[in-house]
Amino acid sequence: MTPTPRWLAALALVLAAAVPAGAQQGGFGQNQVAYQQLDWQVLETEHFLIHYYPEITEATREGARMAERSYARLSKLLKHQFREKKPLVFFASRQGFGQNNITGDQGEGVGGVTDALRQRAQIPFTGDLKSFEHVLAHEMVHIFQYDIFARGQAGAGLQALAQVNPPLWFIEGMAEYLTLGPNHNQTKLVMRDAAINGHLPTIVQMTQQPNQYFPYRYGSSLWAYVGARWGDEVIGDIMNGLPNRGLERAFRAELGLTLDELGDEWKESLQAQLLPALASQDRPRKFAQALLNERRTGGALFVAPSLSDDGNLIAFISVGSFLRGEVFPDLWLADARSGKRLKRLVATTTNADFEELRLLYSQSAFSPDGRTLAFTAQRDGKDVLDLLDVRSQKILRTFDHLPVEQALNPTWSPDGRRIIFSGNEGGITDLYMMDRDGRNLRRLTHDINGDLMPQWSPDGRMVAFVSDRGPGTDVN
Repeated sequence: MTPTPRWLAALALVLAAAVPAGAQQGGFGQNQVAYQQLDWQVLETEHFLIHYYPEITEATREGARMAERSYARLSKLLKHQFREKKPLVFFASRQGFGQNNITGDQGEGVGGVTDALRQRAQIPFTGDLKSFEHVLAHEMVHIFQYDIFARGQAGAGLQALAQVNPPLWFIEGMAEYLTLGPNHNQTKLVMRDAAINGHLPTIVQMTQQPNQYFPYRYGSSLWAYVGARWGDEVIGDIMNGLPNRGLERAFRAELGLTLDELGDEWKESLQAQLLPALASQDRPRKFAQALLNERRTGGALFVAPSLSDDGNLIAFISVGSFLRGEVFPDLWLADARSGKRLKRLVATTTNADFEELRLLYSQSAFSPDGRTLAFTAQRDGKDVLDLLDVRSQKILRTFDHLPVEQALNPTWSPDGRRIIFSGNEGGITDLYMMDRDGRNLRRLTHDINGDLMPQWSPDGRMVAFVSDRGPGTDVN
């Protein structure tokens, strides 16, 4: 037994799994650790009651606009309107979301969650509006799904929901497809890999083995096939027929196919579409070699890699040996040429200073001389920026009074004297720069656009970064 399936299941929740009704029995997160006392307020819109606190007022206004825009589109697609205003709970970042006392902390891999009982979605701001809107719309699909079972009255229909028990590929795949559409590159990559390796599943396999067949990607691909062949409007018909007809009959009534027949035709379509194109493409192993993997490195889960300037070392977040109890994501060091795991730099399970390492949001950075590693961690519910001596594994400095709630992706200047990082304050991400001793901290950008993943130019005169600003956005 290895921890790999558990981590695959955890990472599958990045875009927020819908919580079954039964999962909400018991404490409802009442004993969740809370580091902050938040002054909750409510912004009421036409279809939502949005719970927020003053620090995220500006971001909440944008979120409210996005919520109503998504409602207008989804209500038409799913042929359903809300009879009551639905609650949305916004948090400035992962920290606040992890402290919620509604469902309790769902884990660092969860980006949002909706409970079936009250049809209440909880969503943290991610630092950029595009990814936030994706999670918001995804969770809103779950609200529609629950509300269709409840016939417009939150708290009703739970018995029917439990009896039908829609599989994850149905629930999550629909939310992804209606949110991202048919041309999602990550979904295409997953399906291309499955086709070339002969791993395209049947619908029964997807239903029974959701950990093996990622419901978000495989389910989204199946719904994209349905939408392309019968039109997106049939998705609403299937969803509305689900409470009374059940899964098999709902599909047969609208498509004239059994689930087995639908699955076979979906697989044939993917093979016809993908396999001819693959014949003219090289597989990655023909022009590159795997560096961090189970065979070379041992363990599992290899994310947020950072390469030293001389190309000799690589820092990454991973789990180690299951037999040695290394089952939580820690910061490790490996030989960048062989992939051999050298040592664990930070052990999160035995050190309260590293509650989380922001494995889905950030990555570490080597100083130009390779001696110091900058990385962010959570301590006492707040992000800190640590500088670690790579050789001794000792923390040289901890910056725990940064004027931001979340600090991400530190990067060193070419001379090693300054650090730039993305800082999330009030749900909005900007770039900040400071000297390596923490002095002369200043904000480089100041607007509602997300500013992420900064990198210095080789001469130290410019900084490149990822942003949702530009002509393709409609944020004023």
